[in-house]
Amino acid sequence: MKLGSTQEKTFNLSLSVVVAAYNEEACLKDVLIEICEYLEANVSDWEIIIVDDGSLDQTYEIAKDLCKQESRIRCERLEVNSGMGAALKLGYKLAQKDWVTMLPADGQIKPREISKLLRTCEDADVVTTLYDNAAGGWFRKTISMGLRVLTVLIVGSRARTQGNYLVRRSILNLFSWVSNSFLLNLEIPIRIKKAGYRYKTAYISVSPRIAGESKAVTPGRIFKTFYDLFLLRWKMIKTTSTK
Repeated sequence: MKLGSTQEKTFNLSLSVVVAAYNEEACLKDVLIEICEYLEANVSDWEIIIVDDGSLDQTYEIAKDLCKQESRIRCERLEVNSGMGAALKLGYKLAQKDWVTMLPADGQIKPREISKLLRTCEDADVVTTLYDNAAGGWFRKTISMGLRVLTVLIVGSRARTQGNYLVRRSILNLFSWVSNSFLLNLEIPIRIKKAGYRYKTAYISVSPRIAGESKAVTPGRIFKTFYDLFLLRWKMIKTTSTK
């Protein structure tokens, strides 16, 4: 992996990109090379943190090899598959830059989409995203809609978010995050918004997976997400009652 562009960067800021990966040996190398090339061309100070969520294939070995090729890539491993939220939370704890975002290991959100968040982050503490094109088939859309409705009914709030997000690390570290599932990607903007921090939304495009199948809509993952939703509600009630 040959990097080292000396051209002036588009964004003069520091950025941590966290990539949670589970059984993504077919995608990870190509996705990480694309992320590196984008960051090197556009961001003045950056790092990538890969968290392997207990993969059963060669995902972690591929990640370690990429770390050897580029010092700004770090990787960690959860020994047991614990969920996207658990992997992201570990990555966020390890992040060292001023801003933090995430990208999926399957290539569905291209690195170039980060620019749309970075252009929106002035005077904001968190930037969420909505898709400006269709994402997934009817089943996935139905699940997503059901999750949004249940989030409002159970938590009492919703966040205008579908894809990745950008958060100030100083704000991210103020919270104790609950969700170990995909729900973390809703919990973060919901709780930051309810706490009164500055909130903006950008529009991005979603792409097909590079390879493999989605792991987010299996029955086990769906159950875990709804379980985390009730845990989040309990956490928010407890936090309010102790103020």
